[in-house]
Amino acid sequence: MLFRSLREVRIGRPDSQTTRLVLEFQPGVRLDPSQLRLVGTARDRWRMELVGLGGRALTPLGEGSLESVSVASGWRPPVIPTWTPRPSETPISRRPLGGEGLPEVPRGRYLVVIDPGHGGPDPGAVGIGGLRETDVVLDVALQVAQLLQSRGVRVLLTRTTEVDVDLPPRVSLANQSGADLFVSLHANALDISRPDVNGIETFYFEGSRSQRLAQAIQDQVLAISPGSPDRGARQGRFFVIRRTIMPAALAEMGFVTGSLDAPRLADPAFRRRLAVAVSTAILRVLGGSS
Repeated sequence: MLFRSLREVRIGRPDSQTTRLVLEFQPGVRLDPSQLRLVGTARDRWRMELVGLGGRALTPLGEGSLESVSVASGWRPPVIPTWTPRPSETPISRRPLGGEGLPEVPRGRYLVVIDPGHGGPDPGAVGIGGLRETDVVLDVALQVAQLLQSRGVRVLLTRTTEVDVDLPPRVSLANQSGADLFVSLHANALDISRPDVNGIETFYFEGSRSQRLAQAIQDQVLAISPGSPDRGARQGRFFVIRRTIMPAALAEMGFVTGSLDAPRLADPAFRRRLAVAVSTAILRVLGGSS
């Protein structure tokens, strides 16, 4: 039995400002309520500490949704819903993204984690015209998720809205999911007084598959960014690619402070092309053709 001491877990929203979590235990379970702790790890994520049940009472829960207990339990991440606009985003005309022209892979076989960097009170880099890294990468990530899903790839996003998620929960969520690949999306920056610095670069930590993933993303993003310097696919020690257990890459898709890159990153049509480029790279790596 998955939860040997729990009978039922219920979640509800009695009003727009309140979320109620009810844990109903099996008869005979003895707990000291003062020893229970609900710890917020992000604005939309919590960790419940059940002190006093003993080391074998519960299967440990990972970060993420309550169902993400272990790969052995058969849990797989849910399908990410179709993108819906947020009031803070620049209005853009969106058509449903299909997978026409993208590489094909066996449907339902693969799971990919897409990690939009930063979020919430941490906007990441802020560049020319107030362009915020978080807005760029979340838009691209949501479109990548939709494109991959159109090709039958299951997708888990570390965030889908403007919330602040720390680095360890992102890694834990990915590692608990049993994903095949992890891709973290970012935008670069330098001092606002250096608009001459532009370019695309993609990082991996170690391993031939991570290197192939980084190089595939680098090549595809460069192909749609004429004139932007090739800063290379190379090794880096970023936390989210160093601590994930699957092949992983971190893409810097241009400089929000660059006179060439920033106007492109601010353009919804270009961000759509970025999503297609990143999705193409991921699908080629999954299919073994990169």
